[in-house]
Amino acid sequence: MKIVQLVQTLDIGGLERLAIDLALRQKIDGDEPSLYCTLHSGLLARQAEAAGIPVHVFGKTDGFSPRLISQLVRRLREDRPDVLHTHNALVLHYGIAAARLARVPVVVNTQHSSNLDADPKLEWLWSRMARRAHAVVFMSERTRDHFLGRSGISQRNARVIYNGIDLENFTGRPLLPGNDPAHFRFGTVGRLWPVKNHVALTQAFAIVSKELPGSELHILGEGPCRPHIEQVAASLGIANRVILHGAGLDVAGFLSKLDLFVLSSLHEGMPIALIEAMAAGLPIASVRLAGLPEVAPENEVAWYCPSGQPDVLAELMLKMARRSDLATIGETARQVARKFGIQETWRQYRELFEELSPQKQHLLRPKALGV
Repeated sequence: MKIVQLVQTLDIGGLERLAIDLALRQKIDGDEPSLYCTLHSGLLARQAEAAGIPVHVFGKTDGFSPRLISQLVRRLREDRPDVLHTHNALVLHYGIAAARLARVPVVVNTQHSSNLDADPKLEWLWSRMARRAHAVVFMSERTRDHFLGRSGISQRNARVIYNGIDLENFTGRPLLPGNDPAHFRFGTVGRLWPVKNHVALTQAFAIVSKELPGSELHILGEGPCRPHIEQVAASLGIANRVILHGAGLDVAGFLSKLDLFVLSSLHEGMPIALIEAMAAGLPIASVRLAGLPEVAPENEVAWYCPSGQPDVLAELMLKMARRSDLATIGETARQVARKFGIQETWRQYRELFEELSPQKQHLLRPKALGV
């Protein structure tokens, strides 16, 4: 099967990590994957290219681009994929238009976000384009239900496939969270974007640090919010205890040095970082967002609090840091994470692609009487 995944970039991020891992899995299984980047490639592109997976970059500029559609059509006609798999809303309309002109038989969209409320125009465009896709995949039951109620997508075309990771990268490292309470390490993984709300996390840690003077906050990720985070940390007198590691590919190594994973986002679909943290054996303190308890069961591996309230998040972080059973919780998290291997995620996508293929649809159609 020839599969093209359409993304904006292959910068370090959860969506991009999933696209790479799916392509690698497809390659292992004997399929022919390709990756199309509408903007630029990114650090993760190296991993795909090293595995012999083609990465095509189109260099789209700001604003609507008819040129991008023409470029995609030419490339698709040359590659002749069986499936065009688009990721998120910003590439879907280009994918739908190009696929129709290039006669790609199947188009699937994966919606990674839990909502598009922040950009009503984008939500309007996505909802209309999503109806033209053969299927739309959501990260959780809650996310699917949220969009079904406002997008006009049919129940038949809406699927839930949980994200998956390469578990072997994370499960082989010994981890004893809470082993040194005097030097407790909180941490998170994610791009430094406003939606991740690292500023609120920094403010929460400032409260925590008064009670745990030997603690640290570690953040793996890069982005435009870095100066603001640094400014807030400095103004709160904790600049030397908030460590921004920048972008990094060794997520497993980073997680292995933490005691507690903290998620502070305003919105999420199904964060890859959450699954990675569980696979690494970390307990989780998180804001409560739709779909997250489906992945990280509440009061088993994760404890939740309302979003956007640094004082409440700080209270939860302190409560978790003072527990004596963090290592036991971490082992439970590892067991839960076994359900989210990339092999299972790809198996479900493959079943969906095959179900939607014209050959399968032809076989499913009832024969006319007398034939």
